[in-house]
Formats: sequence, C-alpha cells, structure tokens
Amino acid sequence: MKRNIIAVTAEYLSPQELSHQLNCMAVLDIIMNSEEDAWLRRVQKYSSEGEAYSFSNGSGDEMDIFFEENGVFIRGFDHENGLNQFGADEWDDSFFTETYAGIPENFLEIYEDGEQKEYMTFCMWYDYGAACWRQNITEGDDGGKDFLLSCICKNAEEWAEWAKYYYEADIDLEVVRKVYSGGKLTAEDIKRLNEERDAKEALSEIEAVQMDGD
Repeated sequence: MKRNIIAVTAEYLSPQELSHQLNCMAVLDIIMNSEEDAWLRRVQKYSSEGEAYSFSNGSGDEMDIFFEENGVFIRGFDHENGLNQFGADEWDDSFFTETYAGIPENFLEIYEDGEQKEYMTFCMWYDYGAACWRQNITEGDDGGKDFLLSCICKNAEEWAEWAKYYYEADIDLEVVRKVYSGGKLTAEDIKRLNEERDAKEALSEIEAVQMDGD
C-alpha cells in the first residue's frame, strides 16, 4: 500500500469527556460481569502513574488509553485492518516509525514490552499545550479508528442499546443514566441492572475503580 503519512489535528472528544465515558463503561462492565469473569469486560480501568484504560471487544481488537501529565495517548489495533502488520504480506517497519512520529516519548515508554507497540493500526494523542488532538494518518485507511472509537458509548442510551443485544436482556435505562450522571449507586441499583450480581462485591470494585488514578 502506498502511504502518505501527514500530521493532522483529529476531531474528537475532549480529554474530560473521554475520561468520563470510559469510567462509566468500566463501572457498567463491573456490574454486568463478576470479578471471576473480568475477562469479559470491554473497558477496564487499571493502575498507572496516571489514569489508564484498556478496551477489548473479545475478537482481537483493542485500545489502550493513557491520561498523562502532558496529554492523552490512544493506541488502537483493528486486527482485520489492512495496516495490521501481523497480517501483511510483507512486514513494514516504516509504518511504525511514521505513525509514531512526533509522539511524546513518555507515551511510548509506557510499554515495557516493545512488541506491544506493534499491535497498532492507528494512534492519536491529545496535546495539552496546544489543546488539540494530533495524529499521523495513512491516506485512504484510518486504521480502524472510526470503528474502534465508536465502541466508546457517549451516553446512557448508546450503552443500553448495545447492552440489550450483547447481553440479550432488558436493560434498566434509569440505572445506566445514573451511572452516566455520576450518581451514587446502591445495592438495589446493582440488582436492577443485573439481579445475579453480588451487589456488595460490585460496589466495592466500583469504589476502587473510581478512586484509581485520582
């Protein structure tokens, strides 16, 4: 594939909006999936020097989102995308050099395993100094960016619509709205959304997630 990598300003959510939506999805995943089934959770918040999330749809596609002092970094991997070097007829190291060009070093230093950086078909970062998103793009192929970013539900209605079909269950929209509005959840709320969930365990995990990275 002939590539023309150019620096662009990507139109996307503010870091505050993105953080809020990811946190809400992480909370909802905790409610819908017990700790022993945590591998089923699409969005998980985990410990880092800053706020950090991982996304996986269980089909080989993934994203990492790191909130650092100087910006936000998103690494996305769409395994069916043509820019996936693991599926290419010929490996092209220049794809990584050009796509990662100009990214603050601390973002890439997050990965102790260098191979993890190769599971990438697109990446973008928010520059706090310039107050904008930046990205090096391949002309004619977004690397699965639109597909993967669309998996982040912007509001309660989007998440409930997705969950209705994914879990094949009726979803209590009012509880989901409570999560997205930042309301304090109760054991009753947990049971209304997932009657089989251990409410005490879920609330304990949610409290830990909401404190993580603060």
